[in-house]
This record gives sequence, C-alpha cells and structure tokens, in this order.
Amino acid sequence: MTPSLAATIAARFPLVARKRPPAKPLDARVDRLVRLAETAHCESDPDKASMVFNGAALVASDCGDPNLARAWCRRHASIYLNRAPLNGYTARFALEPVVNLARLRIRDGDGDGAYRLLTHLYTAIVGGSPALLDDLEIHPRQLPADPEQLNQIIKWLRGTLLSDGTRALTLAGRWDDAVSHIRRYDGIEPTLLDGRQVAIVAHLLQDEELTAAALLTATKIETPWEQAVRGLLNTWQGLAVETVAVDHADLINRVSAVPRTPGLAVFRVRLGLTALDLSVGLPSEVAHGLIKQLVADAIHEEDANAARDLISHSAVAAEHQGTLRPLMKASGLDQGYLPATASDPLSVALDLAETVMGAALLE
Repeated sequence: MTPSLAATIAARFPLVARKRPPAKPLDARVDRLVRLAETAHCESDPDKASMVFNGAALVASDCGDPNLARAWCRRHASIYLNRAPLNGYTARFALEPVVNLARLRIRDGDGDGAYRLLTHLYTAIVGGSPALLDDLEIHPRQLPADPEQLNQIIKWLRGTLLSDGTRALTLAGRWDDAVSHIRRYDGIEPTLLDGRQVAIVAHLLQDEELTAAALLTATKIETPWEQAVRGLLNTWQGLAVETVAVDHADLINRVSAVPRTPGLAVFRVRLGLTALDLSVGLPSEVAHGLIKQLVADAIHEEDANAARDLISHSAVAAEHQGTLRPLMKASGLDQGYLPATASDPLSVALDLAETVMGAALLE
C-alpha cells in the first residue's frame, strides 16, 4: 500500500456509526428550522430554540459560510453567558455552541486550532479560571456553584474532549498525539469505538502491524457495523504484512450487510469506499455493485455530504456522478455563501428562538 493511499484511508477513521444530520436540499432544511422556531415559541421550549441555533450554524457551514456559522454560534453562547450565573442545565446550553466553534474548525480543516480551543475550554472549566475562546469570555462566576452540577458539566466536556479532540488531532495528522490524548483520558475502550480505532490505525501507519493485530484480536465486537470495521482493519493489517490471505468478497459482504439506517449515509459511504480502497484486484462487477448501492444510499437519504464523498472517489463512474451532482446543487453544499432566500428566514427564526431562550432564563 502506498503512503498516499494509507493516508486517504486513515483520514476516514474513526468509522463509528453515529447519526448525523443529512445535508438535504437547502429549502427543506430552512423550512424545518423555521417551523422548529415557531414550535419552540408556542411551547416556550428553550431546548428546541437551541436546536434552531445549532441547525442554522450547521446550514451556514455546509453552504461554505464559516464566518456566519461562527457568528451564530457566538450569538447562541452569549445569550446564556450574559445571564450568569448559570445552573447545570443552562451552563450546558451556553457551552455547547463553544464546542461547536471547535467543530467548525474541524470542518474547515483546522485540527490544531480545534484541539487548542477544546483543551483551553476544558482546562478553564476544570480549573475555574477565566478564558477568552473565539472572542467569547468564560468566567468561573458564570458556571454552576453547585459542585454536583459542575461535575456533570466537566464529565460532559471530558467526553467531548475525548471524541472531538481526538478527531481534531487525527485531522492534523498527529496520530501519535491522538493516541497519547486517548490514553490520558482512558479512552481505549474494549469495543471498536473512537479510541480503539485510532490506536489501531496509528500503529498501522507506524508499521507496527503486530501491535495493531493484538489490539484487534482483543477487541469486543457487539454490532454488525463493528464487524464491518474490524474487517477493514484486519484487511489493512493483512495487506501490510503481506503474508495473510485477504478475503475481499467477505469484506464487501460484511460492509454491504450493515443495515441502512437514517442518518448513517455518510458512515456507510465511507465504510464502502474504504472497502474498495483495500480490495486490490476486486472484480469490477462486485465493485460496481457496491458503488451502485452506496449511490442509492446517498440519494435515498438526500445527503449531499455522502454524495460529495462519492463524487470525489476515482472509482465512482461519471454516470453516477451525474446522478449525485443535482443533490449537491440542491443542498447548497460548498457553494461559498448562504443565499438570502435561506439567510433571511433563518435570521427571523433565530430572533424568535432568542426570545424563547431569554424568557426561559428569566424564570
């Protein structure tokens, strides 16, 4: 395996079956958020109001307007931070958009910056020290005074730092640092979740195949998707040592057997593309069958993120790319701006959501 192919494959890890909002057609996403804001107002529901802010920032980011996405995240956080002191419930509402600012950096390819923001946030909350994070001031007086409530916030941030911090480091190509980070927070679990996958991939990238194999052997498998991911990692390890016969047909079957679940189109596409990259000499009809299945997944879910991954892969034929491009266009993905037809109604929805959150904080 060439270093460039290994890097391409590694960039898709960790592969974990977590649902993520699909990048559906832009008008449908905007309409949903407008309706959600109206529901939040009618029900006086700050949870739904926060979902409007989170969703709007994600839409702006998907459309290629990171500055607007960050501005909406900062506005969201400030609504709560300006009403200190907060309890355990409202403090999490305040800090979630700060975490989202780090996630926006990950989406923009700034893994180092995202990791710094996450670690500074965690250190500030644990140490009770003030911090300036992406133009947001965090002070100890804003946080819950109750130790139990504060500990719940710290526990949540620790999990976020483990998952998103690890992803930030791998994005930056700092796989060894990612493994050290995972070990620091006791994140190498027995099942094939983020920490264990990152540790295995790091060993494979360092030509430490025996160590990777030992971790794989000791892994506890609980779900079909874990079976498929273990198959990918076993195949990678087998190709690296060049002494193990690789059953590509079995690998493709395991990947194809992962259930089609709403919200997992990107996961299934990346799983399938990784299987294709690892299956050297795979019969063309098998490869075409898998690609056809992945394209159908993206179309069924109306997920432009999944479509983008497929379009960028060399094995996806022009006919499939032609099918997927209208999905990309309808979503506004990566177009570089959020059109007024989306930004105007979203701005109204955010104003309504802010009134809901402000009223809840006065209760």
